[in-house]
Amino acid sequence: MWSMTGFGKSNGVFEGKKRSIEIRSLNGKGLDLTLKLPALYRALEPEFRAVIAAGLERGKIDVGLHLEDQETANPENIDWNLAQGYLKEFKLLASANNLPLHDWLTAVTQMPGVVKTNVSEPSEAERAFMLSLLEEALSATQTFRYSEGANLKKDLEQVLEALQSLLQDLEPLEQERYANTRQRLTNVVNELSADSVDAGRLEQEVLFYLDKLDISEEKIRLRSHINYFQETLNEGNSSGKKLGFIVQEMGREINTIGSKSNHAIMQRKVVEMKNHLEKLKEQVQNVL
Repeated sequence: MWSMTGFGKSNGVFEGKKRSIEIRSLNGKGLDLTLKLPALYRALEPEFRAVIAAGLERGKIDVGLHLEDQETANPENIDWNLAQGYLKEFKLLASANNLPLHDWLTAVTQMPGVVKTNVSEPSEAERAFMLSLLEEALSATQTFRYSEGANLKKDLEQVLEALQSLLQDLEPLEQERYANTRQRLTNVVNELSADSVDAGRLEQEVLFYLDKLDISEEKIRLRSHINYFQETLNEGNSSGKKLGFIVQEMGREINTIGSKSNHAIMQRKVVEMKNHLEKLKEQVQNVL
């Protein structure tokens, strides 16, 4: 089992220039990929996206490619006319507001189009190098996800054990509830006149009432859902969405048990079951 939480990083040097890729992954319903590439590698974006989607499947994923070497500006790379225009406007703005103009060189060079970069597509050798670097970062992220998934599985199994224990605790309480309910109804009947009570009809009504309180089917279905959840945890593929659906079904059965449990201690047990169910819901959201 894998978690959607992960981190991976890779570094490499191509033709004397250092490149690094970082991947950060959090939980998400689908694939929410943010890819930050320098202009030099924009042409690789479609291929990067395809490789990342195949490797990580889903989650909120941030990928950044970083360069240590930056292209430096030279006179041939500066649009002098545009720079002069920006500078003129900055001076007018400063004069109109009676403000000193500080560090105007930085302000001008950061304006769009002033500094031109000569961006060319990477060679086939560089493309292959960058893809191998991406695969290395993906592998590290997957290893991280698997490690987190192992810890997450242990937590989920502990919650399942707690639910099974609480379900078992309901057995003696249920028998006590039946006995108390039947005695209460018997006491009420004894207070009535014997001539006004149809004994056969009364027995039918008592059985009907007790049947409405019966939670046997709900317990059987809840145990089945718990077992199915455990089986799904042991599957080797992605199972987060499937586990989420199972948790929904478990919630329905627990709610029904709660609505039928007109017994104080049983209702407390049901509240504890709902508390554990919420833990399952939260943790399942991190499962890939």
